[in-house]
Amino acid sequence: IRRYQERSLAKMFGNGRARSGIIVLPCGAGKTLTGVTAAQTIKKSCVALCTNAVSVLQWKYQFQLWTNIPSDRISIFTSDQKDTIHPEACVLITTYTMVSYTGKRSDKSQEVMDVICGREWGLLLMDE
Repeated sequence: IRRYQERSLAKMFGNGRARSGIIVLPCGAGKTLTGVTAAQTIKKSCVALCTNAVSVLQWKYQFQLWTNIPSDRISIFTSDQKDTIHPEACVLITTYTMVSYTGKRSDKSQEVMDVICGREWGLLLMDE
């Protein structure tokens, strides 16, 4: 990672513990890699919220490229793909729409939402 990404993560993980906050970097500065690095560092379950299904797939690719998180612990929850969420620490990549929808859901979508709501998450990444 680049020096400025390292500095932003150092502020997030200062004093030996993770703090909440917002990391703002310009376009093309590597916000995704910074978020992926934060998720790997925290070693707890993580939700990455994206604006659309294409971004979800891009985030999954970046997690696979830059981390040693096993593939079965990186789950996607979109209208087209509803992976099983690993019962232990994992990464869930979804869209804002999938988690904010308030209407009637399919059985599989409701099952995934029940797992999401019933779990303690260590990190929330919110993509632009």
